[in-house]
Amino acid sequence: MIQHYNDLHAKLYAGDLDECFRFLDERRAADGNSAEHWHWRAVTHLRAGQFLQALDICFMLTRQSDSFAFQIHCLADACAHLGLREVALAGIESFAQKPSTAPIAAYLWRVYGWHYLGEDDRVLQLAPDGLDEHSAYVLGHHQARSRMRRDGIAQGVEAMHRYWSSDDARRVLYPDIDRAGYWTGQRALPARMTVRLVASGYGDLANWARYIGALQGMGVHVDYDADLFRVAMPESEQADMARAMHAAGFVSPSGEGEMWTDPFSLFTSLFPVLGYAPSHRYIEPADPSSVDALVDRIWHRARGRRCVGVFWSSCESANNFAGRSLCLPELDPLLDSASDVYWVIMQRGAERQRWLNDPRSADLNRFTTVDADMSFSEAAALIDRLDAFVGNDGGLSHIAGALGKRTCMFLNQVAEWRYEREATTTPWYPGMRLVRARELGGWGEVVGALQRVLGTDARQASALSVSAQPS
Repeated sequence: MIQHYNDLHAKLYAGDLDECFRFLDERRAADGNSAEHWHWRAVTHLRAGQFLQALDICFMLTRQSDSFAFQIHCLADACAHLGLREVALAGIESFAQKPSTAPIAAYLWRVYGWHYLGEDDRVLQLAPDGLDEHSAYVLGHHQARSRMRRDGIAQGVEAMHRYWSSDDARRVLYPDIDRAGYWTGQRALPARMTVRLVASGYGDLANWARYIGALQGMGVHVDYDADLFRVAMPESEQADMARAMHAAGFVSPSGEGEMWTDPFSLFTSLFPVLGYAPSHRYIEPADPSSVDALVDRIWHRARGRRCVGVFWSSCESANNFAGRSLCLPELDPLLDSASDVYWVIMQRGAERQRWLNDPRSADLNRFTTVDADMSFSEAAALIDRLDAFVGNDGGLSHIAGALGKRTCMFLNQVAEWRYEREATTTPWYPGMRLVRARELGGWGEVVGALQRVLGTDARQASALSVSAQPS
């Protein structure tokens, strides 16, 4: 039962939107004039995939509120999903040019909004003159992200380190963090390193676990959440990376020192030395046998068809994910057309409930829906046993890529910086196919491309089967 606005986070993440709306309805009489109330209502609509309703509230707040400004995230996210770039840009300028808007608020709206909408040239033209320290670091790391997206990771990674994962950046942006023993690329390596999630998610950890393998190759004992997955970098690759690190001045541990780091610090510290550190498979499931019974059921139901996992929406996340997520009706053509695919539904949150309300979810001859309480570790073990995976830019797609699984990741026309500008591939995961929208919010095009990719896979698999027949 929700008692306070602070309780909404957990309920939104769990996809219990009815409870969220019930609480907001009950509070409307008392709080209906507050910006906080309407902000939470907009966010709840956003997590429900009701993007136009969320957008209406964001514009209402933008017109009426002089002090509240967090709606920029919701506004930009909804417009990114809907493909309404010009509408979002107009909203940003409307807020920025209000006489009552503080100059720093107008400035930060442009930083956040322009970056979310892919206006990288405009972000990079912003000057830091007159900014307070916190705002300067916000600008710095957004400019680094925009430069990496526009010009390539190598062109912005050093600025990303300075303004996001350096010791000074964490002091400014996350003042509550105890930075004692924080490793940000110091050349003298400690005997033991602990990896913590700071402003990171499981996807970041899986993506950059390759650098954990590099530290292990240097003789560092690295502690991380091994209940999620196990780093299993081939020894030859670990040795190659260790040689590169030695050449860059890194020194193997000689004492008993201990430090901690986080996934972004691993990336910004080691990418300049190791690049993508490519490996077709550099992790293993923590407990492969944990899904044996489930996999047996899936294979029995599939009756020889390809078993493909799918996860299409991260809208329950507290971050900006609506612009990189689908809603079930947008995915319908894919789920309904691939007759040679047996789908394993791994969705969570509100979209999972939407799926369970769909009659197709009861069709066990075509679909298996995993339990809502499946752990991340079990999800990794399951993906490893499937034939392929289709997903958005989220943690499960990173797991699939790190496992070397045949993966299709779908992206909006404005994607995250780590995928740069490549059309169909990414050096992070050699086995992954990127399916990008050519226009912001072009989800019909994306789903059509996914249909073609899966059809091509089926034809190739059939050809291989025929060629393997004895003559």
